[in-house]
Amino acid sequence: MDKDRRLNLKSILLVENAPTTGSWNMAVDDALLDSTLPTQTAILRFYRWAPACLSLGYFQSSQQRQDHPESSDIDCVRRASGGGAIIHDQELTYSFVFPSLGLTSSEISGVYDLFHDSLISVFEKLGIHAGKCLDPSKVDIKNQEFLCFLRHSSGDVLLNNAKIVGSAQRRNRNQVLQHGSILLKKSKFAPELPGILELTGVDLTSLSWVNDWLEELTRRFRCQLSNYALSHSQLKAAHKIEANRFLNPDWLDKR
Repeated sequence: MDKDRRLNLKSILLVENAPTTGSWNMAVDDALLDSTLPTQTAILRFYRWAPACLSLGYFQSSQQRQDHPESSDIDCVRRASGGGAIIHDQELTYSFVFPSLGLTSSEISGVYDLFHDSLISVFEKLGIHAGKCLDPSKVDIKNQEFLCFLRHSSGDVLLNNAKIVGSAQRRNRNQVLQHGSILLKKSKFAPELPGILELTGVDLTSLSWVNDWLEELTRRFRCQLSNYALSHSQLKAAHKIEANRFLNPDWLDKR
């Protein structure tokens, strides 16, 4: 099945943001999910984090932070998507908001494969021989690792059995937000996690390779790509979401 074709997109709007705080990054993602997009249009956003930040998965207990002392002093937010905690430091994060009307659950989940397969293709051209996790070990929920990149799920991108790319989704009635992290190199706040640099010696932190990824994505989606700046209404919504949710201690400590 040509899963990417079923999205039937005509345009992808590209947002490239300067590094900023975790609360703002999460608020913008949620604002984009809740905004009304033009027909057959998706938004692709690239962003980084300054200062470094730990994001808890939606269902994780905030008390679990005590189990990872290396990241105890950095900022912390709770994502609206599930999964394990992520140290956002030496990485590139992407988010992709797309219309879900008319799509089956499997077609929506197929967007994971589209993004991960496109990355694997681009990495291969750079001499980075990554592949997808196809048969992850089953782990009881109570025994799952705190950090997302120590967990292996079907479709994750692996390099020498180390996870270098993982993604998660959140849906509303009409749209889906998929966001994911690409671990470029090891962070001092998560020394147990090697990045692409440590695993291969290839330094991707300049992000010059991202243009090749954009070309690969637009080829697979068969649509046009154009630059986009967040609208006044989207920015206003993001500020409200940040204040009410991601800067709110009740949201962070809700579990």
